[in-house]
Amino acid sequence: MDALVQVFTHSLDPNPNARKAAELELKKVESQDGMLSSVFQIVASAQVDASVRQAAAIYFKNRVRRHWDSTPVRGGPAVVSISQTDRDAIKAILLQTLVEAPTPVRVHVASALGTVARCDFPDQWPNLMDQIGQLLQSQDAQQVYGGLRALLEVVRAYRWNNGVKMMEQLAPATLPLILQTGNNLLNSDNASSSQVGEILYVILKIYKTSMHTELTKHQQSHESIVSWGTFLLQVVQKEIDPSQLPSDDDAKEIAPWWKAKKWAFHSLNKLFSRYGNPSQLPSDMKNYKPFAEHFVQTFAPEILKVYLRIADANSQGNMWISKKAFYFLCMFFTECVKPKSTWALLKPHVLQLTQSFIFPRLCFSEEDDELWELDAVDFVRANLDPFEEVGSASGSAATFVQTVASKRTKSSFMPLLEFVTSVVNAYPAQRSAKEKDGAFHLCRAMDLTMVNHEKVSGMLDSFFAQHVIPEMKSEHKFLRYRACDLIKAFDHNGMQWSNNATLEAAFRGVMDCIGDAELPVRVVAAEAIGSLIDHDEVHEAMAPNAARLMQELLKLSDETDLDILSPTKSKVVANFGEELLPFSIQLTQQMAESYMRLVNENLESADRDPDGTMELNLDNHEDDKLFAAMGCLNTIFQIIASAESKPEILEKLEEVVLPIVAFTLEKDCVELFDDCLELTDTLTYYQKKVSPGMWHIFTLIYKSFKGAGIDYLSEMLPTIDNCVSYGVEVVQQSQEYKSMLVDIFLTAMTSDQLGITDQVAACKLADVILLLLRGGVDEALAQIVNAVLPHTVDEEKIKADVRKWSIIVVLDALVYNAAATLQVLEAANATTALFGAVTSLLPKLTRVHEKKVASSAIMQLLALEPASLPAALQNNLAAFLVALATQLDGLPEAIKKRNEMLEAFENDEDEDEENETSFASSGGVNVDTSGFEDVDDDRDVVDEDNEYLEMFARERAKLRARANGEELEDDDDEEDDFEEEDDEEDELSYESPMDAVPVFEQFRQLLGSYQSQRPEVWAKITQQLTQDQMQLIQQAAEGQDERVKTL
Repeated sequence: MDALVQVFTHSLDPNPNARKAAELELKKVESQDGMLSSVFQIVASAQVDASVRQAAAIYFKNRVRRHWDSTPVRGGPAVVSISQTDRDAIKAILLQTLVEAPTPVRVHVASALGTVARCDFPDQWPNLMDQIGQLLQSQDAQQVYGGLRALLEVVRAYRWNNGVKMMEQLAPATLPLILQTGNNLLNSDNASSSQVGEILYVILKIYKTSMHTELTKHQQSHESIVSWGTFLLQVVQKEIDPSQLPSDDDAKEIAPWWKAKKWAFHSLNKLFSRYGNPSQLPSDMKNYKPFAEHFVQTFAPEILKVYLRIADANSQGNMWISKKAFYFLCMFFTECVKPKSTWALLKPHVLQLTQSFIFPRLCFSEEDDELWELDAVDFVRANLDPFEEVGSASGSAATFVQTVASKRTKSSFMPLLEFVTSVVNAYPAQRSAKEKDGAFHLCRAMDLTMVNHEKVSGMLDSFFAQHVIPEMKSEHKFLRYRACDLIKAFDHNGMQWSNNATLEAAFRGVMDCIGDAELPVRVVAAEAIGSLIDHDEVHEAMAPNAARLMQELLKLSDETDLDILSPTKSKVVANFGEELLPFSIQLTQQMAESYMRLVNENLESADRDPDGTMELNLDNHEDDKLFAAMGCLNTIFQIIASAESKPEILEKLEEVVLPIVAFTLEKDCVELFDDCLELTDTLTYYQKKVSPGMWHIFTLIYKSFKGAGIDYLSEMLPTIDNCVSYGVEVVQQSQEYKSMLVDIFLTAMTSDQLGITDQVAACKLADVILLLLRGGVDEALAQIVNAVLPHTVDEEKIKADVRKWSIIVVLDALVYNAAATLQVLEAANATTALFGAVTSLLPKLTRVHEKKVASSAIMQLLALEPASLPAALQNNLAAFLVALATQLDGLPEAIKKRNEMLEAFENDEDEDEENETSFASSGGVNVDTSGFEDVDDDRDVVDEDNEYLEMFARERAKLRARANGEELEDDDDEEDDFEEEDDEEDELSYESPMDAVPVFEQFRQLLGSYQSQRPEVWAKITQQLTQDQMQLIQQAAEGQDERVKTL
């Protein structure tokens, strides 16, 4: 143990070489019996230095997390087993160590306990709950706290895995016990102390976690819900002695008592929103309906009364509440809008609640100003990123206003609008600039309702002209910001600009604000421009200045490193493609430089996983850089698309783009593979050629696939396909490239790390290889055919696509070299089974490519000397000829259908463009107002949220059914519809190597050769044919080859 203490001491050494040596030493001895239990003795020992104990605890936690479960993970690193002796020794002192460890160590011990519980409880650790129960019933506060932490980890371990079954046992055994502890503490003399707050925090976190996915029968019982509900309401109402709390608001937010209150609020809300609201229950939760109906009538009104009292006390300045508490209050009020019973109770309070409780939180605050000045980018992120707003106080306040205005419009919308009007009319005489900002914020929350309300929509133009547009020149930065935000939001949602002068003033004001001194104003103004350019007047005015606007957008993007402006940049490129073409190289270079900077900065803090991939840092808003990098790639894609018919520009764009793609592949930045490879796919497709630089990318793609990028074959395939299709001469002359292609295919078909989607992608690659590289991969033919043969007879339903494409690959092989393919099939004793599978598949082939492959394969087969064919095929020549004629007979209809689909697709695109133009000309966009239907006060609200919940319920039901080997009635139909849609899209975008093959002409030649060169065989065949079959063959022989159109 002393030696291990020295190793962990060296692991903290400032000298990186010493640290590295310590890590290597730990790696060397980690598999030794007794090693891990010795590490845990260091963690448990009070005599060891605190920092060394913490280092040992972190190592122990990570080792347990990775290796306590000895089940190997597909594609994962090898498991370093932990001996049973070590396991027993660790479990013997694990709980006591949790009790006695100092806080910095306890957090890691608790995490390790959770892992052990998930793996071993109850089978390999049957007395765990008895041990925890003893701790919970102790008179020693430290032991009680340790028992609670242990129970929390057990409950966490089973909230997902086997959660229902285990929680049904745990809940009645533990929840009454910890509730009693909580009530005793709540009524004790030192109830306001931070120690009591910390214990209550853990108790409430256990309760909250216990109902994460299901509410047990025990928790639904009257006895449990009344006692816990009472306790939770007492906690949220508990007035804490101010002397026991920090004076600083930020410190109060994370004080133990307010953390406890947070989970009490959360639990009350969860009981209502997930389990206690009958009108919002999805179909797979209808078993909660009796509980929900009782809860909404009995308990929800009590919660609402308490919450309204808290809101009123806070509004009067008599009670401080945390931001999280405010958030949970608003979200509960929002949930109360939908059920008619709770709405009846909330309705009389809505206006007062909005004016006194909600409105102040929507006004620009000192905290907002401090953030703006301290970190303007963070202010933009907090206010413009919808994901940041979701859990914020202002976001929850806006959600409440939006829900009330849109769902209970008749009774609540006009009073709220009158309040807004009173504020803006009273500015600046009786109302401050910050209050006007709050009024604008209320408008932002009600924007869709205002735009679609028949009495209000016609007055918006004058409202903006009088109150909003002038504020873009305000001395107050936040009013300039909010005015631009309103123009962006209302215009995006379809506001009618009835007066061209107002629209022109809005446009001029926004353009002025793009040059504002304040970064947040510039950003939101740029977003507003992205909406306004849909109007013809704005589009015409912007066209000459499109390049300058794009420069401003790029500059802003570099200043913020946020993805917020990516949609605007892409839209500007899409709208002003022609105007930007002269500057496209320069713009792409700037975006490439930004991309490289963003990715490099993210990689500096990245960790490399054991499989070699770079795990980009998604903490501390580093994900913003990742999304901003994706935004750069998306805008580059738009520029490439706008240059589709300009080969000289595409060539120069490729020179700029390929280095960033190469960098991404070389650094294994797998999160960015999809967007990067879309660029190489588009460049090769538009240019119909493969440059030396693109061949370098092809090599990097292969190397990546053989390493960290193995899961991205579907994303790689389009570029690989294009390289082969448009560079076939180069591939034919390069044994290295051919070997790479075959190796990709074989790896994808045989790797345990890859699944069905990858195997389908591999078959599509083999399809290209065999059809385009005729005579170039003779030595690999047997490997390719043998790799797919097992899948051609796999009847498992989930693998239907793999089966179909595997059969197509064998047909491709027959097209490539029928004689050699038959030799492979005979050697594998697979001829009869394979052609049985082919016979079953042929009637199901609908795509032009598939029909042509099948036709060509059968023709190649029939072109062989009949005597050289296997006996099973010699006896079925007539059947094969009929199958061939059937495929050819259906080919013209398949081509016609494909061309019609292509024409419909192109017409749809034209209609979309026309619709966009007409909506822009009329001053608005097409907005779906179905989610804003007003609901009478005496009805429950059932809206799009219910549809989402129901959709998720159906998906959960499907997953459960499939896990149990069952099938849902509508499962097949939905899957078939999806597959059919997917096939259609694939058909239109696919340039087949078979498109130019004259199959009808070849068929006539085949018939001619039989009749002239093999008359005996032909006579034997015709004797076996019916009159209808002969007519079918004659009809096919008269068919004409048609040109196959592509997108």
